[in-house]
Amino acid sequence: MKPYRRKKKCEVTYDPITGQDRILELTQEEHFQSDQGSVDSESLSRRYIRDCGCDGPVGGRCHECGAINCASCFGRCHSCQKPICLEHSNFMQAEGKESIRLCRCCYGSITRKQRLVRVGRFFLSLLMEEE
Repeated sequence: MKPYRRKKKCEVTYDPITGQDRILELTQEEHFQSDQGSVDSESLSRRYIRDCGCDGPVGGRCHECGAINCASCFGRCHSCQKPICLEHSNFMQAEGKESIRLCRCCYGSITRKQRLVRVGRFFLSLLMEEE
């Protein structure tokens, strides 16, 4: 059975770390005539696993490591809006709100600010007690 028509669709993305294209999804389709005289079609679709371990639709590329993540694992920093993966996400519980996702830099600056506020309150309370 010799195919009449072949169709190949390949979804790729450029990987800046390796400098090559990475295959995200590959679809092949063939049309051929069977022994009975009918035109038959065969289709093969192959999804490649994302760096997060899922096979869902692509969500984006991590700013920190360049990993390609699915839409459910991918997110953006709440503060600076950089794209980050779960591995490089730091979650912080906001008062009365659900947890927010932060990148390494924003998480560090927020925790430093919180520590300074606590230290300042401590020294201010010592001064207030002495009076």
